[in-house]
Amino acid sequence: MKTKYIAILASLAACGLGMAQTAYTTPVGYTTSSLLQGFNALGLNLQTPTLAAGLLGNVTATTVTATGLNFTPIAGRLYILEITTSPAAPNLVGAIFEIPAANISGNTVTVTTIPATNLVTLGLTSTATYKLRIAPTLEGIFTTVPLATGGVLTAALSAGTADIVWVPTGTGNYVQYYLRSGATPQFRNVATNLAAPNTPLVYSDGFFVQKKAALVASLVVLGEVKTVATSSVAVQGINLVAAVAPVGLTLSNSGVETSMTPALSVGTADVLWVQNTNLTYTQYFRRSGALVGSGWRLSGGSANLTVAQADAVSLSSGFLLQRKAVGSTNLTLKVPAFYSNL
Repeated sequence: MKTKYIAILASLAACGLGMAQTAYTTPVGYTTSSLLQGFNALGLNLQTPTLAAGLLGNVTATTVTATGLNFTPIAGRLYILEITTSPAAPNLVGAIFEIPAANISGNTVTVTTIPATNLVTLGLTSTATYKLRIAPTLEGIFTTVPLATGGVLTAALSAGTADIVWVPTGTGNYVQYYLRSGATPQFRNVATNLAAPNTPLVYSDGFFVQKKAALVASLVVLGEVKTVATSSVAVQGINLVAAVAPVGLTLSNSGVETSMTPALSVGTADVLWVQNTNLTYTQYFRRSGALVGSGWRLSGGSANLTVAQADAVSLSSGFLLQRKAVGSTNLTLKVPAFYSNL
């Protein structure tokens, strides 16, 4: 069975004494996910430590001046710039930007997006605040210790018998990686069979772990609890999304419906695929219409879910959002209301 646990050091968090880096008070904890044979949909719902935080100073079309940023980035690594408050444009709270280490110089951060986005036109101003984190890597999350000797993934000399981690590219496609066994185990790209060190995992994206054998395995993730919403993008097709919130997020309080197109039937509506403990999926969509009212409905169901029923559907790790329309849309996931007290 696939299970998940969370320990957030609640007594410390309630007192505002979270055990992140000394300068910050974000609560921390760990989650444990059991991995079953097949495709496990997962997400990073705890984050790496905050390395810098503060006000954004000068904002141009492609750069921001980040007060409080006084460290040297690690060459070749990816960093995540998160907007935590934005008085001039509240819709930007939770927005994240992927920042290569080469784009950080002193306290100036160059922000490049695909497609290109003008930060000023977007609404970002010097009144906004930020957090900067380093993106974790495959090695950091899974380690390079094979399952046979206490690790997480089954390693092998080729991808044919090894477990596979499927990392989304943001375009509806995936790059596959496996842990190659040997004197020095290493992650390799399945397509090229070349070493792939420091492959980043971005917390807004889910990922699949494809387990080949029926061997018991668990993935433990430690980190900070993110206490504000997360804003990302959904493209046409199947999007693998990370819930980000480690506990308490449900169909009812996630806010994901604001990013979904409703319809009278599941055939034309966007669909949310929630993975069950046996790795099957249950599908939900937003039904439109004034006659019976809009609301969540189970695919194949004849009535909208009640609030209690929607509250009982947990979005605890990774899930799939099937977008029917051409193009992309903003995807915002809230955090449960009680996170404001952490």
